[in-house]
Amino acid sequence: MSMQTETQNKETLEHLKDTQAPSTYIEQIPEGVSAVMETQGLNLFYNKTKQALKDVSLSFRRNEITALIGPSGCGKSTYLRCLNLMNREIPNCVFEGPILYNGKDINTKDVDVYEVRKHIGMVFQQPNPFAKSIYENIAFGPRMHGRKDKNYLNELVETSLKRAALWDEVKDNLDKSAYELSGGQQQRLCIARTIAMKPDVILMDEPCSALDPISTKKIEELMNGLKEDYTIIIVTHNMEQAKRVADYTAFFYVGNLIEYGNTANMFSNPQTPLLSDYLTGRFS
Repeated sequence: MSMQTETQNKETLEHLKDTQAPSTYIEQIPEGVSAVMETQGLNLFYNKTKQALKDVSLSFRRNEITALIGPSGCGKSTYLRCLNLMNREIPNCVFEGPILYNGKDINTKDVDVYEVRKHIGMVFQQPNPFAKSIYENIAFGPRMHGRKDKNYLNELVETSLKRAALWDEVKDNLDKSAYELSGGQQQRLCIARTIAMKPDVILMDEPCSALDPISTKKIEELMNGLKEDYTIIIVTHNMEQAKRVADYTAFFYVGNLIEYGNTANMFSNPQTPLLSDYLTGRFS
């Protein structure tokens, strides 16, 4: 993004904040349909003064992909990091409100964050493999959690790499350094590493932003296959990607959840002026 475009976006956002009270449209989960994760009135503050998330209530259904979209700085990545408590590691960051995982509030002082992250895994924007072999990248986490059996680990490595559509490319070089893989392969390795922990939920923070179109297509195909067994929540700036992969989409704007609903419906018939402006390029 050029400096001129970024300045124009900031000016547009400031104008909208001053002149337009944000209307909202949040589609409700049908009665009887359970949510694997849910936030209820989630607020987040930095240094007790700067509020980055404002009363965000949002539910995520099992075996579906939800895309979080919105302009830069709107809170979508901040929100994603709340879901597995990563924001607790930021000094002077406080987030308040229930974060429910299978009906249990994990946003409590006595919760074991390492146990939470076994069930709610994260894939980051830049591939971040360990400085270890391909095999050890997969086996390291389970081994740290007490799984020592070699046969079990061998099977887990193979299964995880197959689920990440990487096995056929690396099966003869499992002792090779993960750093020798291409960027797209490294990102699929990170997904395999997450799968190896057997989570329920996989969080993805712009997982394709650093990848070429071919690698991006492979990751998107992978996500569509993985949702059969996992709930996936993805932050993306790529609107075409959101339309391709997401069952539901949540649109954030300056810390507020503005609109949430079926992806196809939201993109073809936005219910709020802010989403309409965003999709038509008034700001980005």
